Amino acid sequence: MEESKMSFLEHLGELRRRLLWSLLAILVCFIPAYYFSSRIFDFLMEPIRDNLPRGSTLIFTMPAEGFMTYLKVSIFAAIAAAVPFILYQAWKFIAPGLYRHERRIIIPFIFFGTLFFAFGASFCYFIAAPKAFEFLLNEYSSEYVRAFPSISQALSFFMALILGFGLIFEFPLVIFVLARIGIVNSAWLRKQRKFAILVSAVAAAVLTPTTDAISFMFMFLPIIVFYELGILVAWMFGKKRAPAGEAESPDDGGLS
Repeated sequence: MEESKMSFLEHLGELRRRLLWSLLAILVCFIPAYYFSSRIFDFLMEPIRDNLPRGSTLIFTMPAEGFMTYLKVSIFAAIAAAVPFILYQAWKFIAPGLYRHERRIIIPFIFFGTLFFAFGASFCYFIAAPKAFEFLLNEYSSEYVRAFPSISQALSFFMALILGFGLIFEFPLVIFVLARIGIVNSAWLRKQRKFAILVSAVAAAVLTPTTDAISFMFMFLPIIVFYELGILVAWMFGKKRAPAGEAESPDDGGLS
């Protein structure tokens, strides 16, 4: 079968189409999310409320802050709900560069991608965030200094943590796809381990919306663990070299 190549502009057009479909999915999920925004907000703020010093409370200081905060909650919930469809669009973008048998992993890709994101968000909500909030809200409080977090800033802080952990937990899946395509392999990942540690430290510092050591370590350690897991994934599922004389090419739409 003749292989059809896509030009750079065609790739950009395809990327634009997948982004538009993802935004549409987020918009569709936004409507019910806004209806339940107050309940979602209460749920998200629980780790913060439980660790507030005695006498402290969440506040808002501008007239529109409450409305904007609930809007942020709705957008955040819509993105989380649309993760399976967003992963599907990501798969549709990279699928033309895969062989026919490699495209069959679409269901595991979406399933495990959603599962890993949920694991990352849950790890943040139930383990990392409570410890971070306990330290940040109580360590620097005193008889005359008390924490009164703004609901908008507290929500933005927490959403950044949850999204950061969700993305970090997707790392093994990303390595799986790259290894199947043949872009990376386990030997190359092992050679880059020193650089990966440095990049992981920078990424943890950027993704952590604060400068305290506890939040940094809760972000940094999973990145390192998942990098090592990625090496194992690449070794187990990486693209095998075809025997000499058996060059294989994608069926159609190969990436140029």
